[in-house]
Amino acid sequence: MIHLLIMPTYKPGDPAPTGYLQWHEWAEVQWKAGLRQRECGKCARFYFPQELSDRVITWEGKTARGVLVRQQMAVCNGCAEAATIASEIAR
Repeated sequence: MIHLLIMPTYKPGDPAPTGYLQWHEWAEVQWKAGLRQRECGKCARFYFPQELSDRVITWEGKTARGVLVRQQMAVCNGCAEAATIASEIAR
């Protein structure tokens, strides 16, 4: 028995597909192109740059020596959309 999968060809910067096998093919193309994943500041999952939104969360923290530092992280599209929906419902 032969199982033949026909996958579309992906280019660097293309949006992520929804299928499991398609996502892995797409991620391999992104990795080979030099794109690296970054962590979402809300859900702590890792995403490629085209999966992150323009939203950024900011917070203040302290270093081991007690110096106050300001930190920022991008938020993924799913978390940004959920936050937008939640803010609209709260109105």
